[in-house]
Amino acid sequence: MEKNRTHLTWKSREQDLGWVMRYGRLSVMYYRTNLLIHSQRVTALLERVIPLAKKSYPDFDARKARLIARHHDDYELQPIGDVPLQLKLVMSGYELSELQEKEILAAEAMARVYPKRVGGYNYLQLLLHAIHKDCREAQLVSVVDKVDGYCEALHEVLAGNTVFLEAVINYDTKTFGCLLGKYPLIGEVFSIDHDLLSVPVVSLSDFFVNGERGAQLHTLETIARNTGIPMYEEWKITTIKKLGTSPLINQTEFRRT
Repeated sequence: MEKNRTHLTWKSREQDLGWVMRYGRLSVMYYRTNLLIHSQRVTALLERVIPLAKKSYPDFDARKARLIARHHDDYELQPIGDVPLQLKLVMSGYELSELQEKEILAAEAMARVYPKRVGGYNYLQLLLHAIHKDCREAQLVSVVDKVDGYCEALHEVLAGNTVFLEAVINYDTKTFGCLLGKYPLIGEVFSIDHDLLSVPVVSLSDFFVNGERGAQLHTLETIARNTGIPMYEEWKITTIKKLGTSPLINQTEFRRT
C-alpha cells in the first residue's frame, strides 16, 4: 500500500520513495521493490558502465549521470505513480504523448518542492533530461533503468511468477533488440563487450524442460547458482553489493489460493 504523499519534503525524500511500489499495477510480485531500492540499484548499475561511456566519450559527465540516476523517478512521487514499461508498449502515440505531458507537469511540481539545485545542477533540468532522454548521460541512465526492470521481471519468472513472462518477452523483443535506434547518442558504448550491456537473448525453456531445473522461490542457495545469463548475473552481484541479499530472497507477496 502506498502512503499519502501530499506533504513531500526534501528531508523525507528517501522515505517517500520507499512508499511507492514498483509494478504497482500488476497483481502480484513476489519480490516487489519500491522506488528507493530501484533508484539505488540503478545508480549502482550505472557505476558499472560509466567507464565504458568515458572511454567512448571523454566529455561524458559522470556526476550528471549519477544525479539523473538518483532522481530519475522523483516525479513519480506525484499521483502519476510508476507506469510499467509493458503498459507503455501497448499505448498509442497519443497516450504516450499524454503520459509525457503528465510526467513533465509532475517534474515541475517536484521542482517547486525540492531545492532548485542539486549537486551543482538545476534539479528540474535533471528530471527533464530523464524524461526526454536528450543527452548522453540520460540515455545511459535509461539503458541501465531498462536493465533493472528486465532483471526484476526475469527474477520473478525464475521464481515461478508467470505474471512477468510477458514483460521478459517484451524486453527481449521490443527493447534490447533496438538499443542503437533508441539511444543514438551512446551508440559507441554498445560496441564494447560488457555483461550488463550484452543483449539478453534468453531461452527460458532451459529452466523448465522436464522439470529438471524448474522455477522455484529464491533462496541464498538458488541466487548463488549461475544461470548463464550474463546481464542477470551482473545484476544479482550488483544488488548484493549495494543492498544485500534481502531484496532477492525475501518474498513479500503471495498468490491468492
